[in-house]
Amino acid sequence: MASNDVLAKLASLRHQFQQRLPNEIERLAELWDNWIQRGEDADRQALLRQLHTLKGNSGTFGFSALSAQAAQLETALDARQRNQASAVSGYSDLLVELRAAITQGDKAAPDAPHMVSNPEAESAIRPTSAPAQRPLLAYIAEENTTPDQALLNNLCVQGYDVTNAPLSSNAEQLPPWVLLDLSETQGSVRRFLAPIHHWLKQGVNVIALIDQLDFQAQLALVRAGVRHCLVRPVSVDQLLRLLKPRMGQAPAFQGRVLMLDDQHQVMHYYQTLLEASGLNVQTESDPARVFWQIEQFDPDLLLLDINMPKATGPEVARVLRLHERFATLPILFLTADFDQAAQRSDLLNIGSDDLLYKSMDEDELVQQVTARAERARQLRDQINRDALSGLNNHGAVQRASELAFARAHRQQTQSSLVVLDLDHFKAVNDRYGHDMGDQVIRTLSQLLLARFRHTDTVGRYGGEEFVILLPDTPTERAKVLTDAIRSDMSALRFTTPTGSFTVTFSAGISNARNYSSHLEQFKAADEALYQAKQGGRDQVVISPPTAAPDPTAGAPDRPA
Repeated sequence: MASNDVLAKLASLRHQFQQRLPNEIERLAELWDNWIQRGEDADRQALLRQLHTLKGNSGTFGFSALSAQAAQLETALDARQRNQASAVSGYSDLLVELRAAITQGDKAAPDAPHMVSNPEAESAIRPTSAPAQRPLLAYIAEENTTPDQALLNNLCVQGYDVTNAPLSSNAEQLPPWVLLDLSETQGSVRRFLAPIHHWLKQGVNVIALIDQLDFQAQLALVRAGVRHCLVRPVSVDQLLRLLKPRMGQAPAFQGRVLMLDDQHQVMHYYQTLLEASGLNVQTESDPARVFWQIEQFDPDLLLLDINMPKATGPEVARVLRLHERFATLPILFLTADFDQAAQRSDLLNIGSDDLLYKSMDEDELVQQVTARAERARQLRDQINRDALSGLNNHGAVQRASELAFARAHRQQTQSSLVVLDLDHFKAVNDRYGHDMGDQVIRTLSQLLLARFRHTDTVGRYGGEEFVILLPDTPTERAKVLTDAIRSDMSALRFTTPTGSFTVTFSAGISNARNYSSHLEQFKAADEALYQAKQGGRDQVVISPPTAAPDPTAGAPDRPA
């Protein structure tokens, strides 16, 4: 459930709205008198705008009867009825509801909010960088069995603590995950069946490591309840792909929603509601700033109010759809008008996903926004991800580098770009095969993902070349981080039937502040990488700042 702080914040916003209702009566009375006395269309339009705002706000904050009365009067005025009696009657009913809402007090509070259950929202969102506490595994093998020390060392390099445990261990003595090394097949399985059954019954997860695809041995494991089995030789990236999502190390989804509405308190209310469910919400009231906000915030979804004075929601959507880069950005419209359902087909033609109502059930609204944001993130990831490594692909890295460079220059901050390349990688493919080469790529990718922040961009640029974008990071700090990964990568051992080997990489780093375009920054990092290769490989080189151009260069000498 939502935290008490969130519930208190929403209740406070409702109370603030209720406290403003006397001012609403004064403003409506002024606008009503102007229209009655002068009968001009400009006065009617001003009154309509005020009614529309009252309708939407009262629906948002739970005053459904007041919202309904405002909607009725709005309809009467919008129809330009010749008989003023209908409008006068609607105005009288609206005043009755306004006064009732003002005097409700705490004993008759507005409709209670329905908060979305989200256990993860009350705890910190897990970043994509390495967790604060190293995850723990237990390694269990038969007596007199030589452990797979290379695999265990590689797990330690990747950020795991691995402890050796005896077969007689009780479940209470074990961490949540056990690597069970079965050096033989059926014989080992039979001897381990009783401990396996005990561990699984107590909630311990077991990963069996076996020598061959022996059906009967694996059938016995399945009947005992084992759900994970790997055939040796086991690579560390195989284990990580299995462990990370199940050990809670995969980053929790925190969708980014950009909300555009001219009513600040309404935006604040929905921001509080959506953030309580785990979403990250940025708000904006000026449609002219939508491009800037998209560039800065990079939203998964845009939530647009339909009726805004400077530009309507559909107009903003049409402006965005003029550009190919915004063609796939999901757009949800938010309205206080139930009668605008007829617009849904028109909105779909613009490229919107749906039309939501401000007075709809809050659970449903949050679920609709969250589901669409998550689906948009998944689709974008599929487009931007490299299939082999799981990192950003070439195109995504290029787009991210351009944005990072522009942001660094606009905000006058330091932004480092790292280009790294595996040393002698062709020899790995030639000697051990492309499958082993792919394993090296995936292992380095896991290492990079574990060490950098969620605000950094890690990508595979092509082949054995990788790129890391580090915003707000000077090159000296980037070198320290890259050097640490270089050292860990060289410590990993890759095992093959014909022997084991290690792999190193070289890297070049450049700072956005030293160059006039992201292409120049990229070229400088590439040249620094070349220096690292020429200097013996297995090292990191920082590109020196370029000298400022001499304004007198090429000018004729002054006469003596």
